[in-house]
Formats: sequence, C-alpha cells, structure tokens
Amino acid sequence: MRTIQYISLIGIVSIFLGCGSTESESQTMPETEPTTNITSAEPYYYQQWYLNKDDTFYNQNGIDSNANIHSENFLQKYTGKGVKIAIIDDGLDTSHEDLYGAITYTYDLKTNTSNVSQTYTTDNHGTAVTGIIGARVNGKGIHGVASQSEIIFLKYKERMSDSETIELFNKAEEFGADIINCSWGTYDVSQSVKEKIVDLANNGRDGKGILIVFSAGNDDQEMGNDESAIPEVIAVGATDKNNERALYSNYGSNLDIMAPGGYYIGITTLDPMNSDGVASIVLNYLLYDDSNAFVGTSASAPIVSGILALILEKNPNLTRAEIENLLQNYSDKIGNIEYQNGRNDYYGYGKVNLAKILTN
Repeated sequence: MRTIQYISLIGIVSIFLGCGSTESESQTMPETEPTTNITSAEPYYYQQWYLNKDDTFYNQNGIDSNANIHSENFLQKYTGKGVKIAIIDDGLDTSHEDLYGAITYTYDLKTNTSNVSQTYTTDNHGTAVTGIIGARVNGKGIHGVASQSEIIFLKYKERMSDSETIELFNKAEEFGADIINCSWGTYDVSQSVKEKIVDLANNGRDGKGILIVFSAGNDDQEMGNDESAIPEVIAVGATDKNNERALYSNYGSNLDIMAPGGYYIGITTLDPMNSDGVASIVLNYLLYDDSNAFVGTSASAPIVSGILALILEKNPNLTRAEIENLLQNYSDKIGNIEYQNGRNDYYGYGKVNLAKILTN
C-alpha cells in the first residue's frame, strides 16, 4: 500500500498533498481586527480566509468575497464539543500550545505506543491538519473549525500493509470516533480495506455510521481506485482564493464536496513547536504566505471534518446519510461547469457552506 503521494511544483505554485510553498505576500496586520467576540483574541484569525472574511485581508490579497465557508457567528454557537474526531496522519506535536486539552487518545502503529511524535522535521502534516480542526480558542494563534472537539490521533507508517491500515481504522472505532479524517490516499485501495471503511461508514457510531472523510488528491486527475472514491466516503476537493476549483484538485464521479485548500495563498494553521517545524516566518505556526505554506486537498478535508463535528454537536442523532444530504443540498454551486442533478465531477455538490447547513 502506497502512503501519501506528494506533488512538487516550482515557485508560487509549489504544492504538496497538504504542504507546499506559495508566493510570499505582504504580511501586514489589518488596521481593524476581526470583531467576533470569541475569535478576536486569536492573533492569526484574520489570516484564516477559509473561515473568516476579514475585509482588509481580503482586499490586500485579492480574495473573492465568497471564498470562505461562511462560518458567520456559528463558530461561537457551535464548537464541536463532545464530538470525537480521529485523525490518521504522519505525526503530531501533542505539546503544541494551541492544542492544550484537545488530544484524548493517541496511537502509533509502528511502535504500538501512545507516542505519536513526528519522526522527521518534515513530518508537520499531521500537526497542520489537526490545527485546522481542533486548535483551541486561547489567544495564542488560530481558531480551529471545531475548537472544542476531542482529537484522537493515529500515527500511520510508511508502506502499510492492508492489515495495518485496517488496524488504524479499528483503533479509531475502539476509541469512539464519530468522524475519521484522512488527508492522504493511495490510488490503490484494496478490497479488504475498502470493506472495512464501508463497514464503519454503515454500521459504526451505534449504527448511525462513522463519517469518514478523505482528501480527493492533488494530481488534477480522476480519483480512480483511491480511498476517496469509495461511495460511502466523503471525498473533498479543494478551492482557491478565487472561489473556484484549485487546478490541482482531483475529480471524478464520487467527488462529494469542495472546501478551501488554497493555491497562491495558503491555509494558516499550526506547525510543530520551535525547531521541530518547517515554518520560516513565525515559529509554531504556518502562515498563509510562508514559503512552506499548507496547501492542498489535505487542508480541505479537515475543514469539512470540523464542519461535520459542528453538525453532530447540533444534532448527534443524525445518520451519515442524513448528514451527506445536508452537504449535498446546502452547498454553494460555484464554478462555471454545469451541475446535473445538483452535482458535477469537478465540484461535486459544490463548496461547503456552514451557515446554510446549520440553519437547515
């Protein structure tokens, strides 16, 4: 089984599965900080263009006014409290200042221990993904989409066998995950792994179905035999600052939904603390204009996972099918490709809109 496949493009369009460089842009603080009460204390919230429309930041960076997920004031009302999100990824800085109190269970597949620390400095992917979902409201950095959700982190290893991959999904179920976020893919999912994913999606969460989210991939190609193409999976593609499909985002008949992933502008999130990270501008955080900015469908998937946590907090009895219907019926039909019966292969059912979902 292949693990994460990375893309490396040059200069301002350098993109990895979830981490890449973008064109450096002016990092000027806006004259007026965001006015939302809870989030105004987060120093980099104004950069979280995927969550929040800060007029000054949007104007400075030429961002389409609808490029965000329309969180409005819902991040104050809903925080994902009580919802368990399992993240399967390459490693996590569990001591990060913006994740204090967020992590409930951890498991490292290779060592069979709870130590999920990154193996290499470049293993910042898991910390970046986790930050998008669960960064706490504490005045230190950013605002997670589901800022009071409970994080289960499961560290994968390179060249996993099918049985090892299944073991990680079993651990997610064992630890009580309501949602499983996978910002990776193999393009070669086996039948046994597929059957496990389908079983959890249909029968997990006491029969309501665990919500399993996969990034669609960053190769501008058909999803093919990827985990994201399993119909029971929520497959997430990426949009850019122009509120259009990012040119790297994969497509196909099983693409479900889009969420911001960036292109010329990154997704501000967490980086492992101090010298353990890759940030070149500010220690502990990957900013939107960092040379190693976090970009790709790897960033889009955790945005959707965080939104799912807010939906479950509002109504924990919803089934997977009912939640998928919400995503399908209340997404924004963006782009210039015609939608047939509400969807197309390049945008799925459209870009996720949190305000519409939580008011319906």
